[in-house]
Amino acid sequence: MSFSEKEKHFHHLGLSNSSLNWSRHLLMQRSQVTSLFGADALWRKGYTGAKVKMAIFDTRIHADHPHFRNIKERTNWTNEDTLNDNIGHGTFVAGVIAGEDAECLGFAPDTEIYAFRVFTDAQVSYTSWFLDAFNYAIAINMDVLNLSIGGPDYLDLPFVEKVWEITANNIIMVSAIGNDGPLYGTLNNPADQSDVIGIGGIDYSDHIASFSSRGMSTWEIPHGYGRVKPDVVAYGREIMGSKISTGCKQLSGTSVASPVVAGVVCLLVSIIPENRRKEI
Repeated sequence: MSFSEKEKHFHHLGLSNSSLNWSRHLLMQRSQVTSLFGADALWRKGYTGAKVKMAIFDTRIHADHPHFRNIKERTNWTNEDTLNDNIGHGTFVAGVIAGEDAECLGFAPDTEIYAFRVFTDAQVSYTSWFLDAFNYAIAINMDVLNLSIGGPDYLDLPFVEKVWEITANNIIMVSAIGNDGPLYGTLNNPADQSDVIGIGGIDYSDHIASFSSRGMSTWEIPHGYGRVKPDVVAYGREIMGSKISTGCKQLSGTSVASPVVAGVVCLLVSIIPENRRKEI
C-alpha cells in the first residue's frame, strides 16, 4: 500500500512534433486526469456514477469530508477504535474515484462510497480482517471494489480463494499491480490473479513508469510460462487527489493508477441499467 511523490521529470527524446505537442497537452492537463479520459462527455449525458456501489478497501475517509457527495457507509475491520483516515491514503484514493472538488475532480462523483478500513495507522493489516471485510462486501452487494494495495504472497490461499469468491459474485475488482519495477516478475497479489483487473502505471509520455511492477506472473513457474500482466495501464504519475480533511495534493504510484481505472469503471457501470448490471 504505497505511492510516492515522484520528481517532475519527463523525457521526450526521439518523439515526433505531433507527439511532443500531445505530451505538452498532457503535461498542462495532468492535474485533471478525468479530462484525459473524456469523462466530461459522459457527465454531459447525465452519467456520473449514480447508484453504483463502490467499495474502497484502504485507510478510510472522514465522514464530513467536503469533497464527497455520497459516503454511504464507513466500516472498521481493524483492531483500532477509529473510523477516520489518519494517513491520507484512503482519502486520496476515494478522491480520484469520486471527488468533486474543482482542483482535483474524480471520475464518478455520484458513486456510492463504502469505505472499508482494513489498515491501521501503522499501515498494518491481517488476512482475517480482509476476509471479514470481503464477506461483508459480498453480503451488501457491491458493484466495484478497489484495492490500492498488494503484496508478494500469492500463496495466502484463504485470501486468494476469497478474491475468487468476490469476483464470482460479479463484483468487479480493480487492484494496483505494485511499485516494485522496473524488474520483471514483480507483480503484487491480488492484482496478479486472472480474475482481477491488475493496474500498472504510465507517465504522460505514455511510457511505463519506472516504479510500476510488471509481469510475467510467477504463479506458474517453474511449471509454466506465466501470464501477461498488468491488464490495464493508466496515468499514475503526479495525479491530483483529496487530502485528509480539505484541499488537494499530487501523488504518484500504481496506487494512484488503480483508482483512475476504478473511477472509469464506476462511470461505465452507471450507464448500464441498474437491474441488468449483475447479469452483465
